[in-house]
Amino acid sequence: MDWSAPHPARRSGLAHAASFGLLLLPAALLGIAAARYSSPMLLAGATAELLVGCLFLRCREVWKPPVSGSLILLYLMGLGWIWYGTQALAVSDPFVHFARGLFISVALVLFGLHDLTRTGVEPRRRARALTNRLLTRGSWPETLVEYARIPEVQKLRAVVREDPTLVLVLLEDRRPELQLAGLSALQGRPYWRWDEAGTLLKMARTTNVPEVKILVVLALGTADNADIMNGIAEFLKDPVTEVRQAASESLLTGGERRWTMVRTAIRNLLADPVYLTDGALPGSAGKLTTVAISDLTGWANEPVPISERAIRTLLDHYNLALQTEDHLGLPSELGRQVTDDSTPPILRVELAHLLYKHTLIPDDLLDRMTDADQPGPVRLLAADILLKADPTDGSALDVLRGLGRQSNRDTAMAIARILQNRLQLDLGAPASGVTPNSKQATDITQKVLRWATGRALSVGLEETPMMLDESLLGSMVFGPGGIMPYEPPSSGPTSVPGASPTNRWQART
Repeated sequence: MDWSAPHPARRSGLAHAASFGLLLLPAALLGIAAARYSSPMLLAGATAELLVGCLFLRCREVWKPPVSGSLILLYLMGLGWIWYGTQALAVSDPFVHFARGLFISVALVLFGLHDLTRTGVEPRRRARALTNRLLTRGSWPETLVEYARIPEVQKLRAVVREDPTLVLVLLEDRRPELQLAGLSALQGRPYWRWDEAGTLLKMARTTNVPEVKILVVLALGTADNADIMNGIAEFLKDPVTEVRQAASESLLTGGERRWTMVRTAIRNLLADPVYLTDGALPGSAGKLTTVAISDLTGWANEPVPISERAIRTLLDHYNLALQTEDHLGLPSELGRQVTDDSTPPILRVELAHLLYKHTLIPDDLLDRMTDADQPGPVRLLAADILLKADPTDGSALDVLRGLGRQSNRDTAMAIARILQNRLQLDLGAPASGVTPNSKQATDITQKVLRWATGRALSVGLEETPMMLDESLLGSMVFGPGGIMPYEPPSSGPTSVPGASPTNRWQART
């Protein structure tokens, strides 16, 4: 980084000080004249100038449009006050001539700056000077964040908001550092024309530098054109993970109209097994629109891999939304989906565990989750919650007995852990899990079956249950009818490519 450049905070302070002086100068001149000549008229003019000037005190650079026009008018008003006030008093001395000349001079200078900025001559001049400084720069930052903090880049960002062609000289240079500097200056531009966006997309398609691709798709993220969106969508399948993440975040930043433009590209990405390990769509948490949620919920009922990634995306979105203060109504909606037959069964299980994680399962929903028409993992979760509150709960024990009679090994493993943790009944289930096809798993399944059918096994309900083992829910593994409970996203892979649907979900433990 160029430490010889002025600090951004210092430059901002100087700009505010200059604006403050320009706004208060008319009131100060009229105030001095009012005190010098004891004129109530000039005092009234000074007060009016002060009040008008206070309206623009928060503007950092009042000599630039759109404030500069009002500032010119402020000085012309001051000229009128002092001209008329001193003529009425028949006063003519050097101070009067100085004040009039100062009002006229400042107004003319401000008018020139305003006209140069409005016509684009001054921005082009400044952009040319800034790009020349970047072209001769010797040292460069190591991260993209530091590129955005380069003083010349920060100044260029304000200059090129209207005309991005001012930094094309940087993008046409073969040095990646200059390309990154130019693209950093284009970040946050509110709108794009197709020819401008086409230049950036062509640059991203031909470069081998991932950072250039990242800045291109992020810069074009403010566009609202289907062709530009489709151009960004090309990078959803880039070989570099960071580029795919940037493209996803760029496409998902927008309203429902943006989603309709890119939903086909998003679906193709989720359905591609090559990118299954990417997990949830980056940048989607807390930003999904109603249309996007509806599409992802429908995709959750399709085969792997699209169903798995759609569910992970929905869960990350809901998980973040439930942590905000404006999530009123969302828990009840998720609870409705848990018990709704039209919701994909895998999603119902995951949503139930997500609500449990946030302690948002009310009694009426908990009672509904124990019904026989609910997926087995949902009923197991409800039974575990009920036994945690009351180890003698009859409905919870009935649920466990009913599921235990099915002789499903994965379900039996989960029931065994619940019985061990809630009722202190030792069925030989280790906390680390058991291989489904092992002899130990067979023995545990037989013990659970004997307990469920009431044969040669007694349960001491009078014993004090153990405290909740938080690893219990994280170690539950179910068969094809169910999946693992929701866990917060991690940096590692979420699945194993090429595995069967059941084993793929089990691989998440």
